Amino acid sequence: MYGSAINGEQFTAMLAGGLANLRASAEEINDLNVFPIPDGDTGDNMVSTLSGGLAHAKLCRGGVGEVADCAAKGMLLGARGNSGVILSQMFSGIASDLAGKASADVGDISAAFDSGAEHAYSALSEPVEGTMLTVMRLAAEYARNNCGKNSTVERYFSLYEEEAERALENTPELLPVLKEAGTVDSGGAGLVSIVRGFLSVLRGEFCGEEAGEPAGQASSAGPDISLFTEDSELTFGYCTEFLLRLMRKKTDLGEFSVERFRKDIDALGSSVVALRQGSMVKVHVHTAEPWQVLRLAQRYGEFLTVKIENMNIQHSEAVLKGGSRSPVFKRRGARKRYGVVAAAAGEGMCAAFGELGADVVIDCDKYGSPSVELFSEAVEAANADCVFVLPDDKNAFGAAEEAARLTSSSEVRVLPTRCYGEGYVALSALDCESGDTDGIMSCMNAEVKNSACGAVARAVRGASLGGVDVSPDDYIAVSDKKILCASASKTEAAVRLAGALGAATHDFIIVFCGSGASAAEREECRRSMCAGFPSAEYYELDGGQKTYDFMVIVQ
Repeated sequence: MYGSAINGEQFTAMLAGGLANLRASAEEINDLNVFPIPDGDTGDNMVSTLSGGLAHAKLCRGGVGEVADCAAKGMLLGARGNSGVILSQMFSGIASDLAGKASADVGDISAAFDSGAEHAYSALSEPVEGTMLTVMRLAAEYARNNCGKNSTVERYFSLYEEEAERALENTPELLPVLKEAGTVDSGGAGLVSIVRGFLSVLRGEFCGEEAGEPAGQASSAGPDISLFTEDSELTFGYCTEFLLRLMRKKTDLGEFSVERFRKDIDALGSSVVALRQGSMVKVHVHTAEPWQVLRLAQRYGEFLTVKIENMNIQHSEAVLKGGSRSPVFKRRGARKRYGVVAAAAGEGMCAAFGELGADVVIDCDKYGSPSVELFSEAVEAANADCVFVLPDDKNAFGAAEEAARLTSSSEVRVLPTRCYGEGYVALSALDCESGDTDGIMSCMNAEVKNSACGAVARAVRGASLGGVDVSPDDYIAVSDKKILCASASKTEAAVRLAGALGAATHDFIIVFCGSGASAAEREECRRSMCAGFPSAEYYELDGGQKTYDFMVIVQ
C-alpha cells in the first residue's frame, strides 16, 4: 500500500495514526514536566494541535500538497502552548515545501521535513537547543543522509524515528534544566510519539480507529433529546457553526472582507465569530433562524462542514453536569476603542479580572491552555478597535501572538505576561482614558516590572532543582520558572515565597486562594503574612484555581 510515495489520502491516514499514538501517550508526556507539580500539559497541547490539523485534512480530497496545507492551517488554529505552536510551524514548513504536489516521494518528503525544521526554528526569536526543535532537525538530517534513491516512505520514517529517539535521550545534555530534573524534553517526546504513529500506518498496524473506539461508533453518546420535549419553548436558539469554502464563481477572493461578512451575520444572531484562513472561513453564531445565516453564507461559497445544535439542550445538559460544553464568549454589543482579553484560572480569579477591566476572560482551569483559535474568538468577542491580550502564561504567549496575526478586525497588542499574577498586576494599571495605545501598554508593563509574583503547589514527586530539595508531597513555591523553597506546610511555603519575592519592601501583598486551601489554612496564611510583613497591606481573594493553593503577588 505504501511504497516510495504517498498521496493526499495516505498523508491524512498518517496524521490519524500520529494523533492516535500521541493521544495514547499524552499523560506520559504531560508527566515529563520539569517542575514536580501537576501543571504539565505538553501532551494535551500537542493533541489539541494535531487534532485541529487532522480535522481540516479530512475535509480535503486533493493531493498531498493540498492536504498538507489544510492540515497546517488546522494545526495553527488548534495550536496550544509552546509545543503546539512549534508543531504547527513545523507542519507549515512541510506544507510550504509540498505545495502543488499530487504525491510526494521520499525525496519530496525529506525536503519537506527539512523545511519543517527550518521553519520552526525561524518562527522563534530565540530557539533553544535541547528541545523538540533539536529533535526534529537532527532526525530530518539523519533520515535524509541515510536514505537511498530507492528507499520507501517507511524506510525514511524508520530512520527519522531512530534518530529522533537518540536526539530525545540527549536533550538533557543540551539543556541543563532537563538534566537537573532528570527528564527529557516533553515536546520532543511528543514528536517521537507522532512519528511512531506514522509508522504504525505505514506498516499496516493502525486500523484507522483509535483504541477504545470501535469503528463507526462515535466517541460521544450525542445530545440528550429528551431534554427538549413537545411542550418546550426554544429560548436560546441554535448554536450554528460551519466551514465555508469561498468560491471564485461566487465572489472575488481578493476583495472578500471577512469583517463585512461578520457584520452581515451579526444582524442575524449573536456571539458571532468569523475567521478566515486562505479560501476557508470558519463561522460560529447563535441564531433562532440558522437557515438565514446559511443562505447568506452560500452567496460567497459552499459548505465543507455544517453543525447546528439546539442550545436549549446544551443549556440543560450543562446545568445537569454542572459545567459548560464549550467555551462561548458573549460579544460586546457596542464596539469601543479598547478591549482586553485575559487568561485566568478559577471562577473567583476570572471574576476579579473582569472587575479590573477585562472584557473577555478565558478560564484555563476549564479549557486548558488557550489555543490560537480560542484567543482569536476571544479577541473577536471583545469587539474593540484595539485589543490588549494578556496570555498570563509564558507557554501561551506564542498562541496569543499567532492569534494576533490572524485577526484583521482589530489591532491586537500582546503583553508578555508570564503568569496569572502578572496579568492581575497589569490589569490593575489599566487606564485607557488617554487614548495613547503605546502609553497604556507602557504603564501596564511598568507595573508588572515593579511587582513580583509566585505560586504554591503540591509536589507530585521528589526532585532537586536549583539547590532546593523537594520531597514527595512537599509544597513548593515557584516564581519565574524557578523553585524558591519547599515545605511540608502550604501556608509556610506561601509565607516564605512572599519573603523571597520581597514583601518586606513592597506596599501590598495580594493572595489568590485556590480551591485546595481550607478556611483554616487561609486564616493561618493571613495571620502569618500580616505578622511577618507588617508594613504591607494584605488582600485576600478567593480565586478558586485548581493547581495552585496560593498565588502570591507583591506590589
